[in-house]
Amino acid sequence: MFNRTKNMYLLEKIIISNEFSGSATYAAYLKYLVEASYRDECLKEVSIAIEFFGKDSSFNPAEDTTVRSHTYTLRKKLQNYYYNEGKTDSYRLEIPKGHYVAKFVPATENLYRHKRILNWLLKRYYLLIILILCGLMAALGIYYQSLRKKLNSYHIIEKNDPIWKEYLQSEIPILIVIGDHFFFNTYSDKYQYSISIRHGKINSPEELESFKSQYPDDTIKPADEPYFPYHSIWSLPPILSILYSADQKPIMRKSSSISPQILGEDNIIFLGSIKTLYILRHTLSKSHFSFEILPHKITYTPPDSSEPQIFQTSLHSAGPNEDLVLALKLPGPANNSIFIIASYHSLGAPEVVNYLVNKVTRTDVEQKFIAKYGKVPQYFEILFRITGIDKTAYNTEMLIYNEIADN
Repeated sequence: MFNRTKNMYLLEKIIISNEFSGSATYAAYLKYLVEASYRDECLKEVSIAIEFFGKDSSFNPAEDTTVRSHTYTLRKKLQNYYYNEGKTDSYRLEIPKGHYVAKFVPATENLYRHKRILNWLLKRYYLLIILILCGLMAALGIYYQSLRKKLNSYHIIEKNDPIWKEYLQSEIPILIVIGDHFFFNTYSDKYQYSISIRHGKINSPEELESFKSQYPDDTIKPADEPYFPYHSIWSLPPILSILYSADQKPIMRKSSSISPQILGEDNIIFLGSIKTLYILRHTLSKSHFSFEILPHKITYTPPDSSEPQIFQTSLHSAGPNEDLVLALKLPGPANNSIFIIASYHSLGAPEVVNYLVNKVTRTDVEQKFIAKYGKVPQYFEILFRITGIDKTAYNTEMLIYNEIADN
């Protein structure tokens, strides 16, 4: 009879395996689910969030994916374990999809059923099955050659690339924060209808509240639908390409909806306009940069000098443009990483994303750091100047690049 003592022995074997030994959070989460199953507890997402992940009673699973993303990764880690170290185990620990329960099942349970079905088919349709298999093999061969040609046209970054490795090798969820411009609604007496307004100096809920206090009689409220500028949308494809190539499935949220609590839960990538940083603007205190929205000005205070350097760019035009772009890879509050790529105009951010993904230009960035520090630092700050016409860049210049200490 398979008993609890045997179960706990197998659980301990999983926890001390290579797959789990370096992941204390996932080892503890797996043990929590197993122990709950012995108590016949019917765990729910909210109860897990509060009991295990330390969320408060305001936890909303529709807005916070912590439990689902950790459970998804836990299933992947169990799958990897049984593919490698646990492939000879006679029992397997499973977490059925749609449930938060962990149970041991015989490893041969599905195998025997599949063998009986296969033997029955082989006895009755032997020749037909051979012909079908030959056809499938020929089709797969053609598809494989076609797929190889397509893959050769894609650039896939090595998982140990020093700029992106925290994301390509991430064991915690990856959150892509997409910068959205802040709009608000108000009733127009002129048009006799509610209209949406974009105000250049209102870029957060706090700034909107301050603006509302100046017009207490107006019915002003944040717009229901977000607006994503060119900076954000056209920066996404290269990032998604490298993450998907490393089998990473990121979560995406708009920047106006994130809270300070989420900054310590995920590895974060921000893409968009400087004015859409919202809560992430506070993380710039770990760098030597500060910014203003109007005028478009970035101030750099060198770590070894009190003399600040000021960089400015004009407003966007349909002709020649010059843009400033911050590329900051910063330490998060819980051993996570926060990567910010933000520009003033639509020209800059997509160009810098491509610059840091493309093998040739990315290698040039890495060589500059190696020449300065003897290595590519884990965390860094770069200020780029991009020159181009409208949304087409023709020159990219690294103005400043420094290491940022992890403290």
